[in-house]
Amino acid sequence: MTSRPFGRCRWYCRLLGRLCALALLLEAARQAYEIRLWAIKDYGPVIHEFDPWFNYRATEYLATQGWNKFFTWFDHQSWYPLGRPVATTIYPGMQITAVALWQLLQHTWTLNEVCCYMPAWFGAAASVLGGLLAAECSGSLSAGVVGAFCMALVPAHLSRSVGGGFDNESVAISPLCCAFWLWCRSLRSRRSWPVAAGAGLAYGYMAACWGGYIFVLNMVGLHAAVLMLLGSRGNLYAAYSLFFVVGTFSAMQVPMVGWAPLRSTEQLGPLGVFLALQLLQAYKVLAARFGPQLPAVLAALGALAVLVVALLDPSGLFSPFSVRVRALFVKHTKTGNPLVDSVAEHQPGSPDAYWNYLGQLCYVAPLGLLVLVQQAATGTRRDAGIFLLLLAAVAYFFASKMKRLIILLALPGSALTGSFLGRAFDCAVAAIDPDQSKAPFSSPVRLAKVTALGSLALALRPRVEEFLDFCHDKARWSLSHPQIVTKARNGALIDDYRQAYVWLRENTPEDARIMAWWDYGYQIAGIANRTTLADGNTWNHEHIALLGLCLSSPIPEAHKIARHLADYVLVWAGGGGKDDVGKSKHMARIANSVYPGHCAEEDCDDYGVFPDGKPSQMMGQSLVYSLCRAKLEGQFFQEVYVSANRRVRIARVLEVSSGSRAWAGDPRNRRCDAGGWFCPGQYPPELLELFNNKTTAQEALEYQEAYEERCQRQQASKPAPNGPNLPEGSYLDSCRGCSLEPRPASAGRLVCSHCRLPGSPSMPSWLDLDECPLHVNNIQGRLECEPKPNEPDIPEGGYRQSCRGCSSAEGVLRCSHCATAGGRNRRSAFELRRCPEPGMLENQDGVLSCRGLIHSAEVPEGKYLASCQGCKVSAELVVCALCSKADGRQVEASSPPCEGELENQDGTLVCAGGLDGPYRRSCGECRQQKDELSCSCSQSSGQQRRSSYQVSRCKAPAELHNVEGRLTCLGVPNAEHLPGGEYQQSCQGCRVSQGSPAVLACSHCLSEDGRQLESALPLQDCLANRMRLQNLNGALVCREKTDREPRQGHREIHTCPQGVRKQRTAHCVSCQGT
Repeated sequence: MTSRPFGRCRWYCRLLGRLCALALLLEAARQAYEIRLWAIKDYGPVIHEFDPWFNYRATEYLATQGWNKFFTWFDHQSWYPLGRPVATTIYPGMQITAVALWQLLQHTWTLNEVCCYMPAWFGAAASVLGGLLAAECSGSLSAGVVGAFCMALVPAHLSRSVGGGFDNESVAISPLCCAFWLWCRSLRSRRSWPVAAGAGLAYGYMAACWGGYIFVLNMVGLHAAVLMLLGSRGNLYAAYSLFFVVGTFSAMQVPMVGWAPLRSTEQLGPLGVFLALQLLQAYKVLAARFGPQLPAVLAALGALAVLVVALLDPSGLFSPFSVRVRALFVKHTKTGNPLVDSVAEHQPGSPDAYWNYLGQLCYVAPLGLLVLVQQAATGTRRDAGIFLLLLAAVAYFFASKMKRLIILLALPGSALTGSFLGRAFDCAVAAIDPDQSKAPFSSPVRLAKVTALGSLALALRPRVEEFLDFCHDKARWSLSHPQIVTKARNGALIDDYRQAYVWLRENTPEDARIMAWWDYGYQIAGIANRTTLADGNTWNHEHIALLGLCLSSPIPEAHKIARHLADYVLVWAGGGGKDDVGKSKHMARIANSVYPGHCAEEDCDDYGVFPDGKPSQMMGQSLVYSLCRAKLEGQFFQEVYVSANRRVRIARVLEVSSGSRAWAGDPRNRRCDAGGWFCPGQYPPELLELFNNKTTAQEALEYQEAYEERCQRQQASKPAPNGPNLPEGSYLDSCRGCSLEPRPASAGRLVCSHCRLPGSPSMPSWLDLDECPLHVNNIQGRLECEPKPNEPDIPEGGYRQSCRGCSSAEGVLRCSHCATAGGRNRRSAFELRRCPEPGMLENQDGVLSCRGLIHSAEVPEGKYLASCQGCKVSAELVVCALCSKADGRQVEASSPPCEGELENQDGTLVCAGGLDGPYRRSCGECRQQKDELSCSCSQSSGQQRRSSYQVSRCKAPAELHNVEGRLTCLGVPNAEHLPGGEYQQSCQGCRVSQGSPAVLACSHCLSEDGRQLESALPLQDCLANRMRLQNLNGALVCREKTDREPRQGHREIHTCPQGVRKQRTAHCVSCQGT
């Protein structure tokens, strides 16, 4: 009788739990949406970075021109003069989705706004779908909720889905999550296989959005192959067959994909799994029909399959691995393609990158692996759990090979974190949920579980808050910057890039051709609507090499190329390594891969900037360096625009070839196919003549002569081979042109003409070998002796990790090699008596220093405590045993106590601060010793002047001002009922004594040299004779009244603070605002 109500209660509890889970999933979606809007809130609806500008331009073309023209669009405004067939080089799913949403909103939103908000919308959807995958793989709704929140906030997902980041990944991650979730769902039972059709459709939609669809196909194929070996609880044959047929058919409708799922080597694995499943199914059918003849039938079918593959493989039917895929399996910068190697996102992942993009998930997600392994062993949701384990392993492998692919770790990291924390929550609920007969805490084991889980929850709470702060800070301050618009430190917008593109749109002809590095092609086309030579599609390596050759060549050579291709040249010249000078080494390397001899060596070591900021000879002569850092010669190029913050410069190409322009623009010179829309252009003949060794054209001969002369000059400057009898050492791998110079009574000098330095051209270096008994190394381009091992009796300390060649003698620790932050080594020594316990010796940027000495309790507070140690008060002095200097050394310092705040200024204790006042705006390096404040103050001429003042003489409401480099107290109040006189204009703090005779006393009378002096004057004679009271050079005096104002020979004494103007009236002179 009682079981039915109780069962109904449990049913309602489950329903309530599901409703709560649904509400929390919606809350995760809301938070995912909100956190992605920081960029739009701070900068407005602005398209970000580079690639999104092409995506927006293509979306705009689809919205205005329609479906048919979009899929027959050959863009002659990009990759001039060749053009680009957009229909066959784009994944159009994102553009189609954007236009569909724009039309669905009945045009109440602008197309730009739809494109800016789409990443946030799809980021929210991906978060929910990621939670559903976590729930499916773990069998826990709690895991789904936690996984959804992690997916909503983790920076790895945020990095590609912030508002304004209208890029392929921002949309494609949602169908990726959906395809994986539905695939796992299709294997839950023998009857759930039809769900795989939904997975196939999601895969097809992703194939229309992003080239990463290959990852989805191979991931599902890998999972199916593993389940073939281990066995599946679902209908694997039906589910995978349905997924592969539906997904492949959908993907093949995308022009960019075409027949690739059946021909590409990268996608043959899933095709092989599909065929293997068909063979297994056929085996079952044939076994029932043929019986004993089955082996012979299988042998014949196998031989036929091998014959077919052998015939098709040499025909080129199967395409090889792409360069980008090869980059995942070879060491970075060794892909064989300098264009791929030049992209920063293609660098391998690192522990710092994982932490920056995953945060605390790095520690929690591995615990989820244990949960899934245990789950697979018990058989609960085994197939889906195996999928998540495989997904985590594969995603980690690819992320370790290419930093850009850390985005793939967001889904497994979130799902694994959800699996662990969700399982912990479920255990807690199960532990406190009483059954029909027992109280909640009747069992000691149950009580122990509740206590343990409660402790875990308390321990996790600060970590969860830390993760939330980490994600929100990362989203706002690191990931939400459009790059095309930035903010200065004071919060002002730096809009140089957009303003430069707008200038091009408004001040150049519509058919103007803009030469710029390929990074900026999308932005120029999208904002300026001008023809570009290259962009981020990077489909033509040889064309980019020609562009790199032009930009990295000397100006005369560059002009001979540019005049046939461009009307203007645009460069980013902002500095900081992110401008075109910083990128130009990649330009030279890419050019050298197609035009041998452009650089003397394959890696263009002779092209770059030295550590002191000076360019190498080859770089200094290049067009890109001259555009960014130097003045252009008016003979070839003319500067026409410099942005407000000098981040963009534009130059006009002089003497543009009208013949080449007309030839490239003539439609008759395009090579159109039978369909009529595929019409690539060709290079102008005059440009091709420059690289024709059999040419007779004068311009081409001049170019080839200059090019050959430069190549010969560069070859002559190549380092010679290393000489004989050189000392051993690692420098032999990175230094060239090395020889041993004999010296009398000496081991000789090792001289190398070229020692490699990362990020810089090779540098010469030499080393005396007298003090170098061991091997020689190249450290940051400088020859250094390999240090001796540290002696065993040296004191303990952190310096032992980064200092070598250390020995202790006569109370002094000496190290021959202490590493600096820049990678170099320095000699350093320290007197051990100056670092008593509990102090420990450390290496501070190559200088031995003591850390950990304790301050006495009575020392005054101040900034000096951060850089001084062992401070105490002795004989009315603050004495510190060790205060750091700017060069890292530590010295003893002392100072008497002061009313201000003690500071350590280069190893000297000074009393900084002093009174507050306007003087602080133009005075610096202020020090206060007892009652005297000393500052370095600016004069109107710009020079600095040292000035001091007795601070006790300037009490509130008076304030210290800077008057022409001199500290001056202004605003000292006068008493009432003072006798009249001109002295009141330049004297302050005046009052009349009540005694007999009456005395006028002023505490601050201004002298001619700017000092403020005390002065007093008896008034009996002055008032009796009706004489005038005046301030004469800081002294109160009586003068007879005359009709001449002012008296001859009397100099008016009145000076205003710096930056405050005098204000003259009929009777007085005063300072404005005082």
